[in-house]
Amino acid sequence: MTRPPTHAGLRVGFNARHLADPEVRGLTRYTVCLLRSLSEMPNLELVLFCMDPPCPQHIEGIRAEVVTFGASREFLWQYHALPRMIHGRDISVFHAPADRGLPFNKPCPLVVTVHDSYERTHWRELFPLLKSKLWYWGQELANCRADAMLAVSDITRKTLVDLRVAPEAKIHRVYLAPASEFQPAAAPSDQIVLQQYGINSRYVLYVGGYDRRKNVDALVSAFDHANLPGHLLVVVARKQWNYQVLLQRWNSLSCFPRLRLIEVSTEHIPALYRQADFFVNPSLWESFSLQLVEAMACGTPILASNRTAIPEICNGAAVLFDPDDVSALTRLMERVSGDPGLKQELRGRGFQRVQMFSWRKTAEETVKIYRSLVHSRPSPA
Repeated sequence: MTRPPTHAGLRVGFNARHLADPEVRGLTRYTVCLLRSLSEMPNLELVLFCMDPPCPQHIEGIRAEVVTFGASREFLWQYHALPRMIHGRDISVFHAPADRGLPFNKPCPLVVTVHDSYERTHWRELFPLLKSKLWYWGQELANCRADAMLAVSDITRKTLVDLRVAPEAKIHRVYLAPASEFQPAAAPSDQIVLQQYGINSRYVLYVGGYDRRKNVDALVSAFDHANLPGHLLVVVARKQWNYQVLLQRWNSLSCFPRLRLIEVSTEHIPALYRQADFFVNPSLWESFSLQLVEAMACGTPILASNRTAIPEICNGAAVLFDPDDVSALTRLMERVSGDPGLKQELRGRGFQRVQMFSWRKTAEETVKIYRSLVHSRPSPA
């Protein structure tokens, strides 16, 4: 049994397997930004457990010991090798930051961050095959071993409680935040970025994905009907999920020549936010939506769906709409595009709201939970 620390310091272990992927996704941003903020805190030692070496750019600015070890199968790494390594490194508390990744047995107090309540609600359709169901429920059973579960919004916390994913007392809401590169001040390279992606006029921006719940088809339909002849619609997303089906459908629309369906380098995304006329999030389901706080931090006016966590995160900093009402979104886009005063008001509201979100605050709240678990754990005999 791992002994609790006898001094103020904590040794916090992280499941950092996903940091081996060079692509920056939401889970990567969360993990990297949290680790960087934790690295600035005193009396805290970080240990990253990896199956493959993490990408150097992901661990830049992170003060941590990296422990890399392999196994013949993923489940053997997580359920057999990982707990032995945690025990051997004398870890005070272990954190799986990317929805899953806890061991079955408990060498120390365990924490998991749950970003996605959609998966817990729609697991039957997301995991249709028996093998995928077994994998999913194996991960969920491991998550049941968590001493604390971090939810990224109040609505997500409520959903997890209602689904009985964990007892209410174990689920804590801890908000995310925009990364430091999302700033309103234009950079000299912004126009070069726009030229690189063929963006040569005013544009409406969407950043997200092509899966059904993101509802990007409704946005394209609204843009096609809107009287915005001087605007482009820039969709920044990986070309997966329903992309090919949607592309075939959009190819027949009159607005198709004004669509820019692009995959971009991570470092270019802040420039796209800064230079956009406004940003639209038409999603049917969000547990947090980093894109909202990124847009606020860059001073981009926001139009957003009124579903799930979006109203909570925006809290007055966006014009909300029913994502099932394409006609209403069409009218709203026309209205906002022609109203400089409203856009300026939305920028101001966004700047004010985004002050509520910081990685420093996220790290402090997370460490408070770590310490509560370690201090409440009975001392070993």
